Amino acid sequence: MKLKFDCDLEKLVKAFEAAPEKVRQMVRVQMKMAARDIKEHAATHHRYKTRSGNMERSGVETAVEDARAEIFLSPAVPYGVFLHEGTKAHNIVPRSKKALRWVNGNEFIFAKKVRHPGIKADPFLYSAAEKELPKIEKRFQIALDNLAEGL
Repeated sequence: MKLKFDCDLEKLVKAFEAAPEKVRQMVRVQMKMAARDIKEHAATHHRYKTRSGNMERSGVETAVEDARAEIFLSPAVPYGVFLHEGTKAHNIVPRSKKALRWVNGNEFIFAKKVRHPGIKADPFLYSAAEKELPKIEKRFQIALDNLAEGL
């Protein structure tokens, strides 16, 4: 994903020369806000069926370093990648027992294998980034203009 800005390059260079730490701090703050916005949008606008709420609470993490922000699926929720990328239909077979057992209503069901239909992909991180991009670009533009004018 790329951000696009229309700014007076001379003003930006002068601002960076006059106060490089202020420019770095402004970029760092804007990147943190962008990562936060994408993370929040992804947690509230998804198509997968939530059961425990773990994915919404701790399934997406962010890391911001200077002019780089990363938004990624958390290893704390290992099934997150399957929700995001989807899976093909597959068989589930028992590892150490002779049969699988699960409860369906009040009865126990036993089977030697089960055909799972797969999971439809829900690329909620990509969708959130695409949806939030115009807001992020506008906020960056305003911050750059304010910084250039203030110096």
